[in-house]
Order: sequence, then C-alpha cells, then structure tokens
Amino acid sequence: MATETAPQRQRTPPQDEGASGIAARLAPEAAQLVVVLLWASTFVVAKKAFVQIAPLAFAFVRFALMALLAFAVLMICSRGRPPVPHRRDLPRFLAAGLTGFTFYQLGFVLGLDRTSPFSSSLLIGMVPLVTLVILAAIGEPAPGRGWLGVAVAIVGVVVFLLDKRTSAGTLTGDALSLGAAVSFATYGIVNRPLVRAYPPETYTFYTLLAGTIPLLLVGAPAAAAQDWAAVSLGGWIEVAYMVALPVYVAYMLWNWAIAQRGVAATANATLLEPVFSGALSALFYGEVFGLTKLAGAALVLLGLVVARSRSKSGP
Repeated sequence: MATETAPQRQRTPPQDEGASGIAARLAPEAAQLVVVLLWASTFVVAKKAFVQIAPLAFAFVRFALMALLAFAVLMICSRGRPPVPHRRDLPRFLAAGLTGFTFYQLGFVLGLDRTSPFSSSLLIGMVPLVTLVILAAIGEPAPGRGWLGVAVAIVGVVVFLLDKRTSAGTLTGDALSLGAAVSFATYGIVNRPLVRAYPPETYTFYTLLAGTIPLLLVGAPAAAAQDWAAVSLGGWIEVAYMVALPVYVAYMLWNWAIAQRGVAATANATLLEPVFSGALSALFYGEVFGLTKLAGAALVLLGLVVARSRSKSGP
C-alpha cells in the first residue's frame, strides 16, 4: 500500500496548482508587461500634448493632479489615518522622490521635447544596462549571462530604431533622455527597502510628494505663462491619461514587481519599451516596419530570454 500511495502524492501538487499556480508565478511578469505598455504610450501621448502645452507646464499640472490622486488613495486605504514614515527612512524617501520623479521627469519631458519619441525611448530603454553598472559599483555584480542578455537586447534596441535617428534628434534631447535613464535606474535601487517595508499606497504617496514639490517649483513659471483656456478637450484627456496611468498606477505595479523579482531582473523588461512605442506609433500614426525593425525586435526578445534565464538561479 505504501508503494501505491507515494506516486499519488507526487501527482497531487501539480494538479492542485493548476491555473492559479501558473498565474501566481507569472503575475510579476504580467505586471511588468502592463507597466511597459503604459510607459511606451507616454512617448506618443506626451509628444502630442506638447503641441498645446509647454513641457514644464505639462509636468506641473500633471504632477499637481497626481499628488492629489495619490493622497486621496492613501486616505481611503488608511481610512483617514495615513501612516507616517519612520524618521530613519526619510532620506531614502527623498532620494527616491528626486530620482524617480523630479530628475527623471525633467529628463523625460525636456528630452522628449528636443528629440524624437523613438530616440527618447531608445535612450531611456538603457535603464537595465545602467542598473547593472550601478549594482556592480555597489558590490552586486551580475553573472556573465546577465551582462550578455542585456548587451544582446540593447543591440536589438539600436537595430530596431536605427533608421529612426535621422534629423529628429538633437544632442541636448538625447543627453537629457540618457540622464532620465540614469535617474530611473538609481530610483529602482534606492527604492528597494521602501517597497519591502511599506504598503504600495504609502511609499507611492511619500516618494511622489518628495519628488513633486521640487518639480512644481521648477515648472511654476511655465505653468503661469501657459494659456490653459486654449487647451482643447483632447489635450485635457491626454493630461488625465498621463496623470492616472503611466506614473501612479504603473509605479505601484513596478515597485511590486521589484519586490517579487529584484531590481536587476525587473529593469530588463524596460528593453521592450521602444518596441511597444514603435507598435503604438504604427497603430496611431501609420508607422511602417521593415526587416531592420523586425530583426531588432527579435534581438530584444532574445536578450530578455538570456537575461531572464540568469535571474532564475540568482537571488
């Protein structure tokens, strides 16, 4: 009897896991995919909004509304008694706010205003490489397979966007976009202890608050000079979209994915961002894809597979 029951016990766990077990294992990857899709859309939506709204004025109104949204969510989740961060964590909240919101958003909007959406997407898509370099500098080197995967994927991004870098980009815009990538990579590393110690609505609000205050100070003159009455309904819809989804919702999902998979593995997903940006451009603006872009997309996916296989055995 004992020899008959043993095989039955071995078969039971996979049957019990079923779809729920698979969904639980893939949930962090699904969250990353949603976030990357949302972020990819920002290059198209924001560039369109800049036709009516100055970049810094756009950042001002966007983050003023987003801070109010984050505070409302925090009050609802805490039932009117919002938690206060520990004093020892305040410098980390400040650093996360500055890198993840202030510096990143300034690099994003000012860089995008001075270069093409695809150039901006390409350079900001280098977050994984920057992340690995920073982690190695602080004593967390990645195995060779991780470096290889990121290198292959970055080559894919370059190939994918090769013929997009014509006359649309400028050195200043490209430099600002690259600075945004450095800032966001730093944010992902600085924010790691906060996502483990606080609920999503708590660390999201306080990091957003820390980053929004200096962003509002910088953007105030442009907001005062902006002719808001001339902004069309479509422009306000673009602002509303950028308030609710690509930052507030996306950052909560992104931070949860970091807590589940680690910052290095999660950052690799951003390499898909330029690919999705190209797809959205094709959908809304009739962008044509040739063999070069398809080959680049294939290399990006290959690099992600290589990098992911490294993370399975890693911490």
